[in-house]
Order: sequence, then structure tokens, then C-alpha cells
Amino acid sequence: MAEKSSATLLNRVFFGPWGLRSGWRLLVFNAIFLLFSLAVTWIARRIYGPSEPEWTVQIFLVARIASLLIALLSVWAMAKIERRSFAQYGFSRQGAFGKPFWEGALWGILSVSAAVFLISLWGGYSIRGIALQGGEIFLFTILWALAFCIASVFEELVFRGYELFTLATGIRFWPAAVILSAVFGFYLHYVMKPNETWVDGLSVSLIALFLCLTVRRTGNLWFAIGWHFAFNFGALFLFGFPNMGNKGLPVPKHFFEAMIQGPQWLTGGPMGAEASLFIFPVILVLLPAFHFRFKGARFPSIQKK
Repeated sequence: MAEKSSATLLNRVFFGPWGLRSGWRLLVFNAIFLLFSLAVTWIARRIYGPSEPEWTVQIFLVARIASLLIALLSVWAMAKIERRSFAQYGFSRQGAFGKPFWEGALWGILSVSAAVFLISLWGGYSIRGIALQGGEIFLFTILWALAFCIASVFEELVFRGYELFTLATGIRFWPAAVILSAVFGFYLHYVMKPNETWVDGLSVSLIALFLCLTVRRTGNLWFAIGWHFAFNFGALFLFGFPNMGNKGLPVPKHFFEAMIQGPQWLTGGPMGAEASLFIFPVILVLLPAFHFRFKGARFPSIQKK
């Protein structure tokens, strides 16, 4: 009798209505992801040396392709274990680089443009000209767009895809969204990156929460991927803001030759436009605007085992 009770308790610790409990699934996923990442990091350090190289479009593109492949392999492994499809994690063929993606991209470029416009009104940003010449305009626009798109697919697949779906099966959607958004903004940006500020941590957390809302209302990741891609493309390539991932420098071969000057609260400093206080009014408009544009929950569609 005692043995049967112990077995039942052990079964409850590891298994729930949806199979293996969400916490264990997240642990397995992150372990797989970490192992792949360590292997790729070891190879990269053998090629580039121990120090983190400054971004070029080639380095950034190769690194993000590697990150996306790691994410795809990790999610694929979990999909096999859980007997689910990628679509159940929000990464569906429906809407792939179609209308949801491009509508998200439109919202993303308008969002970053609004933030930059507000910064420029206070004298923090002014355009001097175009930094590229001739064929460079086409070449680097395409390469940076591709690189930022791949980076966005990677981040959304992991954070608003597999991890959000999985945690939601355990604690419901919005508690999962709040926790993962805080991890994404405060831990991965504010804590893990040097010289970050609470403004950047808070703004990234709120943006992540907005992206969770887009997944909830559209039913998949494609609006979020489009928004994320266009915001980063606009901030880093088009407007030439710096980023701490590139040691607080703008990416090379960006589009506008611009003057960014003023206090950190205005321009975001080395962290870029997302760390400016003017990002908050943009977010405050985004949330209700999206709420009225898309109504009704469509994700996640969680089925018990």
C-alpha cells in the first residue's frame, strides 16, 4: 500500500493533465538548448578567439543563423518527446511571412519611428544624410533585414513560442506571459548585460508583454516576429542607434548618418532607442491600439494528453 502511494505521489510530481509537467519540460528544453549553445560557442571561440567580436553583418548573420538552428533543433526535440506539432507552439505555416508578419512589421516600424520622432523633437536625434553609397544601399539593406528577421524568428520561437506555451499549460497564459516577459527584460537584458539600466529592463519587459498579447490574440507568432524584426531593423539599421550587444556602438553600414546627442534618459545612450524614456508613451499607445484591432483569444490551444 505504501509503495503504491509513493508511486502515485511520484507520478503526480512528474506528470499532470498534459503529460510531463511544464516545469520539467522547460528544464529539459533549456538543458538541450544549453548543450547545443555550448557546442556552438566552443566552435565560435576557436574561430574568433575568446573575446566577443564587434558586429559586422556577416558575423551577426552567421551567429543568428546558428541561434535559430539551435532553437529549431531544441523545439523539434521537445515536439517529438511531447508528440506535438510546431503549430501548437505558435510557429505555424499559416501566416508565415504573410499578412500577419507584414502587418506586424508595419506596426514595428511605426513604433520605432514614433520613438525616434519624439527623441528628435527634444533635440536628441537629427539626420545628416545617408551613410551608404550606390550598391551598398541595396546590399546592406537586404543583409541586415535578413539578419534581423532571423534573429526575431529565433527569439520569438523560444520565448513567445515554446516556453510561453509550455509554462501556460502549468500556470495559465497571463501568469506565464508576465514571468517570461520579466525574465526576458530584466534578467536577460538588465542583469546579464553590462551597463544596462532599469529603464531598458522595464521597456524590454513591457515590449515582451505586448508581444505575448499579439500571440494571444492572433493565434501564432507571425505578427510578433514581424514587429520584432521591423523595430530592430528600424532602430539599428535604419536610424543607426547603438546597442549594448555591439558594445554600445551602432551597427556598421547602417542607413542614416545621424547625430545622437543628449542625456541618456532622452536618447537611451549606448543601449539605444528602447532605453529612452520616450519608448514608454509608444508602448502605452501600442497596447490599447492592438487590443481594439484584434479581439478574442486564439492561443494557446492546449489539449490534454
